[in-house]
Amino acid sequence: MKSSQSRSTIAVLALVLVRNIVCAPCTSDDITNMDVSGCDCPSQFPSPVTDLTCIGPAQVCSQTCGNPQMTIQSRSQLTQCGQGCITANSECNGCYIWFHSLCSCIRDLQHASTTTGCSPSENLHPGHPNQPIWMLLNAGDLITTTQLLPGILQLNNAPDPDGGWRLGQRVLQQGHSGQTYNRVRGSLAMNSVATRSEEQVHIHVCDNPVSKIRDKLSSLWRGNYGTLQPVPLTTAEGFRPGSEMSCRVSPNSGAVIDMARDISGYIGSLVAPPASCAAYYVGAGVITDANDYTWACVTTGTRSAEELFCHT
Repeated sequence: MKSSQSRSTIAVLALVLVRNIVCAPCTSDDITNMDVSGCDCPSQFPSPVTDLTCIGPAQVCSQTCGNPQMTIQSRSQLTQCGQGCITANSECNGCYIWFHSLCSCIRDLQHASTTTGCSPSENLHPGHPNQPIWMLLNAGDLITTTQLLPGILQLNNAPDPDGGWRLGQRVLQQGHSGQTYNRVRGSLAMNSVATRSEEQVHIHVCDNPVSKIRDKLSSLWRGNYGTLQPVPLTTAEGFRPGSEMSCRVSPNSGAVIDMARDISGYIGSLVAPPASCAAYYVGAGVITDANDYTWACVTTGTRSAEELFCHT
């Protein structure tokens, strides 16, 4: 009898121990390597997202540039500035997309039986690709990459800098559960350093059926926009001050357009920081016009690409 009771006690204790095993939080390297099977995606984020708290001392990062000098202040807080979502910035509000959203997508896709709205540019199961991929996150409104890249100024460091833009255009074409966007009414936007709220590069996938940008581009003579050219956006047309962009149109209707070369080319034409602040205001957007031609646009003013392409 005692032997039987001892075995039962040991079994219960073993079960309790198994249930209380907590994996270490996933590091930035775990996410980059696309293997989070042996760790937990950080989930102790307070609610709402705007109140996220860094695991270390937090600070507001800033950039000083221009002549006369001005300070561009980050909209998020980090423990260590200038390095993106490294492990030291776990649970900071500026890295929620990396440590929670992307990490959760990788976890769900590694467990093929898990229902998920995440959509990778390459298959993650079994194993994982030998280079970074792009990922539509679960809610269907953001795309990021498994490569650690703070934002648009580092986009060209990706082995496939257009991968996220192609994925976004595919998503607009095919749709996503719970979203109403499509190629006709949808748009893509990547914010500038000065206007972004996350320190991991990402593309907003938006539904904007009454877009003023779409109306404006539909009114232009496409023959003038085979290369990136300024598009005037006036207050008389309903655009707020600080709305500035240059655009290029696809040669054929229904086409997928590349965006990265326009971004890198425009940034390369600017006086680099800290001598000038201009690069910190560069954003990007993709949208179709009323005739289904696709436009690649570089935003250059104080208004964010998200504001112009998703909410104007």
